[in-house]
Amino acid sequence: MKIKKITLAALFFSFGITTNLYSQEFQLGIDFDLGVPQNEFSDQLDRLGVGVGLTAGYLIPNTPVMLGLDFGFMNFGKDVREAPWSTTIPDVTVEVENRYNLVQGNLMLRLTAPSGTIRPFAEGLFGFNYLFTETVIQERRTTSDEIVRDTNFDDFALSYGFGAGIQFRIYQDRGDRNQNGEMSPGAVYLNLASRYMLGNEAEYLQQGSIEIENGQVHYDVSESTTDLLYFKLGIVVSF
Repeated sequence: MKIKKITLAALFFSFGITTNLYSQEFQLGIDFDLGVPQNEFSDQLDRLGVGVGLTAGYLIPNTPVMLGLDFGFMNFGKDVREAPWSTTIPDVTVEVENRYNLVQGNLMLRLTAPSGTIRPFAEGLFGFNYLFTETVIQERRTTSDEIVRDTNFDDFALSYGFGAGIQFRIYQDRGDRNQNGEMSPGAVYLNLASRYMLGNEAEYLQQGSIEIENGQVHYDVSESTTDLLYFKLGIVVSF
């Protein structure tokens, strides 16, 4: 009985020391993302996704718990062709691009180590996948002058998953307020992380899914779960 009391006292003492290492903190991050389709999604879509992700988090004072929001955009390729502007103006040619995209948004619950040189973390996420195909018409001799853009196919699927990563501090500031009373960044971290996200079924298009025949558009629609393995490399700024 005495050993149990000593053990409980030690645990409470350790917890008190650990929580004292945490203080209020805000984080903003931007990542380069690489997405690898998994399971049924991989069977249907044999391509890697490339994109960018944004994260905002708030570390609850005196706890290792961070709550946040996470958003990302990813592209899974495009088709490019030249076509006449219209049947009545066949002598004007434009460039037509079909882009196959995914937008994801998540609520994030993260357990993170205290501020330091190296901060490992683990996280759980719940959100959505929005898959959409857009057609962009541009001037044929330039890629900067866009004429018109339209989303011609889209679908929505809930998703959830987990991830882990590590942050390496590459810059440290005292965090003093500047002359305008604004708080400067306390630290900048290099962020390395991975996630496994399970996505519900959705319908989507991919490269080669759109066919034009006799002036008519035909869609070869794929349908599967939308599981993705993410690899992330980015920068995180803490305040």
